[in-house]
Amino acid sequence: MNLSWLIYLACPIGMGVMMWMMMRGNQGQPNQDRRPAAPAADLAELSRQLDSLDGQQQAIRAQMRRLLDEDAIEGQSEPQAAGTQPEEVIPKPAG
Repeated sequence: MNLSWLIYLACPIGMGVMMWMMMRGNQGQPNQDRRPAAPAADLAELSRQLDSLDGQQQAIRAQMRRLLDEDAIEGQSEPQAAGTQPEEVIPKPAG
């Protein structure tokens, strides 16, 4: 009796068995894709953190403006032609 045709059925049967086992194993477990809603206390804490970060961001922006203004004042003492940038000094290789 020739049983070579069983080789061709091994893959589909094996896949079906694996799918059945996976589906059977997930029936008792809750869906983990859904996260529980955050309690009001967590939302209040996150809101406080957001307010704190906003304040820090505003302080950083003010400091950046101050530094840029200082650079602009210092840059006025060294006049340059409009549209030019300082030359870059490239060291020559030794040899």
